[in-house]
Amino acid sequence: MVFQFIREKGGVESYVFNLSRQLLNHGYEIHVFAHRFRQDQEKGLVFHYVPAITLWSPLKYWTFAINAPKIVKKTGIQFDIVHGFTQTLFQDIYRVGGGCHWDYMMHTYPLMHTAFGRIVMCLNPRHSSLLLLEKIIFKQNRYRQITCISEQCKREIMHHYKLPANDIGVIYNGVDTDVFTPRMRLQYRDTVRAKYRITSDEVLLLFVGSGFKRKGLKYVIDAFPFIKDKKIKLLVVGKGKVRKYQKLAKDNSITDKIIFAGIYKNIQEIYAAGDVFVFPSEYDAFGTACLEAMASGLPVIASKTSGVSEIINHGTDGFIINHPIAAEEIANYITVLLEKEKREQIGAAARKKSEIFSLKANVTKTLDIYQKVLNIHR
Repeated sequence: MVFQFIREKGGVESYVFNLSRQLLNHGYEIHVFAHRFRQDQEKGLVFHYVPAITLWSPLKYWTFAINAPKIVKKTGIQFDIVHGFTQTLFQDIYRVGGGCHWDYMMHTYPLMHTAFGRIVMCLNPRHSSLLLLEKIIFKQNRYRQITCISEQCKREIMHHYKLPANDIGVIYNGVDTDVFTPRMRLQYRDTVRAKYRITSDEVLLLFVGSGFKRKGLKYVIDAFPFIKDKKIKLLVVGKGKVRKYQKLAKDNSITDKIIFAGIYKNIQEIYAAGDVFVFPSEYDAFGTACLEAMASGLPVIASKTSGVSEIINHGTDGFIINHPIAAEEIANYITVLLEKEKREQIGAAARKKSEIFSLKANVTKTLDIYQKVLNIHR
């Protein structure tokens, strides 16, 4: 069950698409319960429409949460596993893909840093709806098993809802290592760099992610004055308040160093053009873009506040910054990676690490969870 099954949306939608495809390849019958879907995306799937009122976000969340289990029951089919990827009032397995909503709010909205601000935020119907749904699912055991995309995410749930550790499994996100691969450089590197007027002798830093504030774009820009080598550029891909960060770049006298590309459909082409991936996120339950960059053979600089830092071996297949606001620390690691030999060494190790987190490995771990649930509840 997922609110929308549209691969191009990315995030959870892309994850569900890839998982469904992998399960089909294993010979399983897959039914997709969603409010929005495109039946032409994958042959072999059975789609079921879940009605929801989308005019107002709280109504959207609640109507889908209530209706999805009803539609499952209405089919009359005895499903072995009901896997939920969007908050609903019952699923056998509930995958938490974004961490606890409270922690997300704390790291996303400055208003949450004061008691009055927290009251104001919790009065917001959207946030109060998501917090209440989350509480009902966890406190009323509207699940048989929970999976999280990082240990960080698991700790949050255990802290807020006092759930036993055995109720929560950790399955890191997977990456398509055939799509995201260093081989893409041969096909796309020169053309993409030419498109954005990046010369062959310039080291290209990449920042990929929508929601520039939480993803830490400010801290990448703040790092530039600490970098002595001037033959670097930053390509920013994603959706955000561009003007705000253009002004920040201007204040740092590096307007000519930063390129805003907006949303880019075939993101693997961007990775093929880059040299270093920088992701100083203030908060991220995982950070799939980092894994995609690693699979593409790029060294990654990620913050400790991102779940993806759990799979990075500091100094071997990437670098972990202790706090994203440490612009000088980011600059130091960028400086290390300006050396081509070091960059290629860490990038090769990053690619090797990513292969542990392939789509095949992800579906294998998911099937283990399915079997665990079936064994317990037979």
